[in-house]
Amino acid sequence: MSRQMIRFALAATSLALVPATARAQSCDAACMADLANRFMDAMTKADPQGLPWAEKVGYAENSTKVRIGESSWVTIKGRAKSPLVVADPQTGHVTWIGMIDDHGQPGFYAMDMRVKDGKIAAVQSVIRRKEGRPPFGDPATYAPDKKYATVVPGKARLPRGQMIGLVDAYYAGLASNGAKLSVGFDKGCAVIENGVRMTGNLPAVAGGDAGCESAFKRGLYGELEAVRHQVLAVDEARGLVAAIGYRDMPGAKTSFTAQDGTTYPAEALYPRTVGFVSVFKIEGGKIARLETIANEVPYLMPAPFNAPKAKDVVIDDTAVFMESATSDSAGNLYSGSFKGNIYRAVPGSGTAIAWIRPDATNKLASVLGVLADEKSNTLWACSIPMGKTGEVSALAAFDLKSGAFRQRYEMPAPASACNDIAIDKDGTAFVAETTNGRILTLKPGAREVSLLVEDKALLVGVDGIAFGGDGTLYVNNVRQNSMLRVNRKADGSFASLTPLKVSMPLNGPDGLRPIGGNRFLQAEGPAGRISLLTIEGDVVTMKVLKDGMDGVPGVTTIGHTAYAVESKGRFLFDPAMKGKDPGVFALRAVPLGGIQ
Repeated sequence: MSRQMIRFALAATSLALVPATARAQSCDAACMADLANRFMDAMTKADPQGLPWAEKVGYAENSTKVRIGESSWVTIKGRAKSPLVVADPQTGHVTWIGMIDDHGQPGFYAMDMRVKDGKIAAVQSVIRRKEGRPPFGDPATYAPDKKYATVVPGKARLPRGQMIGLVDAYYAGLASNGAKLSVGFDKGCAVIENGVRMTGNLPAVAGGDAGCESAFKRGLYGELEAVRHQVLAVDEARGLVAAIGYRDMPGAKTSFTAQDGTTYPAEALYPRTVGFVSVFKIEGGKIARLETIANEVPYLMPAPFNAPKAKDVVIDDTAVFMESATSDSAGNLYSGSFKGNIYRAVPGSGTAIAWIRPDATNKLASVLGVLADEKSNTLWACSIPMGKTGEVSALAAFDLKSGAFRQRYEMPAPASACNDIAIDKDGTAFVAETTNGRILTLKPGAREVSLLVEDKALLVGVDGIAFGGDGTLYVNNVRQNSMLRVNRKADGSFASLTPLKVSMPLNGPDGLRPIGGNRFLQAEGPAGRISLLTIEGDVVTMKVLKDGMDGVPGVTTIGHTAYAVESKGRFLFDPAMKGKDPGVFALRAVPLGGIQ
């Protein structure tokens, strides 16, 4: 096909951690699966013109952007009639795995298609042809295991968040060569790559142990430097999770020693990366099978459609010791601080400056939680006296646009600590009061806060507070390393507290921000990390997005980027560190979604 026949502009596209409801579309799973098959049929005919394309389209083969209508569009003449397809209207992604025919030469093909409003917005494929290093089975006889088509009995199913958690845990175990493995495998679990049963990075030896768990226990992934992945689609009924990603191998060593003490030669002696598309079968809370199409690409190959990474936002001040962060739809960033200032970075700026300062009117002391409430045009801020005699903790309200002070609502006795704020759908502010284990409320127009609940056993240490998309209220506890659901009656009054089961240990949970539906971002100060939380019933599935930061008490988002508050609080509270230079204070930009 000539270049003049069709030219599509390549656009940067990526799956972001935006609310699932915002990504839901009229094209259901059957519609998306049909689009994927129609796409493959169009490829075999070298004719893309009859497909429903979005206004801007991204297309890549083996991580390289190419024009639609060229490259494999002119070589692929046949495709599998019974492919493995996983379609997910919530994410807008559909995955297709099967065989292809290139001018009579069979090969393996896996595709990730992003669908928006019933139209094809992006396609990236992993194509494995005969040339190259093993593994490479027989594409002509290849067919995904029949288990992938079977529906998982209701009692053996997991909610989608926990299914994704299992896949994330699998890749974490892969990257750590089994040291951080926290996932279970079915007894008959097998890893199939390009039609070949695998043990670690090599094809399984005849008669050898090729189970999924064995390679982890033996430590056969010692060549891996990093594993980068992104979950694409989930089919809860069939227990399927599709993912795309890269395995990076630097080739720096000619051998590696496994956990069992055996020394193995490296699979290859040069730097390389393996791009892959995988589909997991999950049943009974365990991984039952893993089907992968993979192909070698240049070392550290980036994902083709990643948006440019946002830059950190630096605070233009010293001795700041930030505590919390919030943002608005215009892209303004706000941060509270132990210094008492509230800092703001305007959209596009890499610097935040002191916007609201303590004075005799607002009586700000140390500012913990801050929250932008655009419906009421209010910036809420929690002020605590930090031991200053005669002062009390208070919730302060400022004009969100101008920063003008509006009102101050003092916390009731005994000595309190207004820590963070969440806003209900009716505009009521809910306040986490840490010292006495209370949740307080301030209704629109009220002159003082009211008590919702006080619980010395479960709430002393209450910190982060946020509403889910269905109106359910959640809190975490920085002292007890716990999370709770705050159950309320139909009239909004308190009913009970339900402790939640978190998928990994917490270490000082702090700022909690909703990002749509049942998903949240959470900061952990002592742990120096931010994580994605998915809450399903009484279970919280936690995925660490970034760690290794110097104290992270808060987090917020703008678009597809999270901003983690790096407080460096040890320079303020640790006697051994006081007086030393903490360096620059910043809100650290962390991409949400995509493959970094």
